[in-house]
Amino acid sequence: MVSKVVFNFLRDGSRQQLRIASGLVLFLFTLFHLINHAVGLVGVDAMLEFQHWRVLVWRSWPGTIVLVVALVLHVVLAIEKLTSRSTWHLDLWESVRLVSGLLIPLLLLPHIVNTRVAHAAFGVDDTYVYELARLWPQGALTQISLLTLVWTHGCLGLHFWLRTVPVYRNYATPLGVLALVIPLAAISGFAIGGREVAAMTNTPSGLTSIKALTHWPSLEADQHLSIIRWRVQVTVWLGLVALAGVWFARLMQLQLAPRIIINFSGGPTISSPIGPTLLEMARRNGVPQAASCGGRGRCSTCRVRIDEGADGLPPIAITERLTLDSINAPANIRLACQLRPRADMTVTRLMRPNSADTFDMVSEADTEGVERILCLMFLDVRNFTRHMENKLPYDVVFLMNEFFATVGRAITSNGGMIDKFLGDGLLAVFGRYNGPEAGSREALRAAREIDLALDHYNARFAAEFEQPLEIGIGIHSGPVLLGRIGWGDVVDVTVIGHTVNAASRLEALTKPKACQIIISRDVATFAGWTETSSDGESIQVRGVAQPIEIITISRGRNLPPEILGPNWVT
Repeated sequence: MVSKVVFNFLRDGSRQQLRIASGLVLFLFTLFHLINHAVGLVGVDAMLEFQHWRVLVWRSWPGTIVLVVALVLHVVLAIEKLTSRSTWHLDLWESVRLVSGLLIPLLLLPHIVNTRVAHAAFGVDDTYVYELARLWPQGALTQISLLTLVWTHGCLGLHFWLRTVPVYRNYATPLGVLALVIPLAAISGFAIGGREVAAMTNTPSGLTSIKALTHWPSLEADQHLSIIRWRVQVTVWLGLVALAGVWFARLMQLQLAPRIIINFSGGPTISSPIGPTLLEMARRNGVPQAASCGGRGRCSTCRVRIDEGADGLPPIAITERLTLDSINAPANIRLACQLRPRADMTVTRLMRPNSADTFDMVSEADTEGVERILCLMFLDVRNFTRHMENKLPYDVVFLMNEFFATVGRAITSNGGMIDKFLGDGLLAVFGRYNGPEAGSREALRAAREIDLALDHYNARFAAEFEQPLEIGIGIHSGPVLLGRIGWGDVVDVTVIGHTVNAASRLEALTKPKACQIIISRDVATFAGWTETSSDGESIQVRGVAQPIEIITISRGRNLPPEILGPNWVT
């Protein structure tokens, strides 16, 4: 995971690297701040003890410099990115990040005035006793809103930076739960601490004692702080108005700029001013264009093939080059989010975006393909030739059709789709409509049902076989390319990619491993199944860079019974 994270960081341009680095510093500061709030569940004394160690780090000269530089850099780079936008056609997560980022200064800067500025200018000891006495209960809602906005903004940034890292994807669910638990605990600790301090201030002597203990600002100092807060808020509002003005001026500049024609293969053809990226041009004109990373050049989902107009294109920057090299893209492939066309051109979108309303793979899996994280099951009959020798062709067809009917019912009843039949085996796909987590659980349930159904099949046709029919099953979850592949009248929707090869390899290993089923650790992780009967071992699959950890299962019936339930959750 570390190497992939480092690669993602190095792949970004210098501005993006600074934005990520500054964001990580601010996220770390926020995390410890929220943990400090959460300690309030124990009591105010515990909050003060934790704050003492936190302040030693962040209010030291090195800590202060790092924090201030990170804050200024993050704000400046965010403003630069915001004003360079040429379209407001944003995904939901981008919209949430943008709105939260704009609202944070309105709530954060007055809070900084009440704490850091009050401490530096008027000697206020802004411990949690002081802050809670001022905030609870009148300012509680504002503080909780600030906490929620900052945490949401930071978590979204981290998620969409790391979501292409395989290890992160495997642990995305528990990390998501943790991301929810931390602010809830912080809010609860803040409320408990606030009520405890409020109880202290109910009496005049208690309030007087707290004011003396915290060097409470005098009436004159409080008035100065109020003026500073007002000026800060006015400055923020003026800054937002200025941002809107800059963006409006940029929009007018684009309207007056020379226009070019972009022809998308299969339609449509659009006219756009020179300046925006191809992705922005597409979005401005309502052309569906995939961009999983939000147009940062970290993924290849927005890639296009340049059919005409390749001459005169701007050179490929390091961010785009690293991404294209990672998928061995030919010279005529570019990333729409990084390419800024200067002349008329014709392009083909190689990946189509997800459907806005449904997760219907087949409707989107046209000749250009879509990417999905799915769960795949390879199933094969052991010693098929020996079982079927000396049988009439019609008998072979009948017996195999009955076998596939038995297996097919177990697969489809658990949400799977048979992708293709492979002679004496098949490839099935799970998670088409509900993602890899549910798909992995469905595949495990299907494997158990197949094993049990195989008993009935063998009992029914016991006279046809010298020995009961045996099978091997390999199950693996990961990214695949789904598309209509073929030629002429023979065109099918199918899946291809390293995940398919890995699932096939796992099935092939069931015979030497003397087991019926082998699954990858990714499947168990997606399914939330941690109580596995095997510690697992790692194997190297040809064409896959990283070893795959596998788990052997003697028979499908030995899988935990609880995964039979359609609503099984962990």
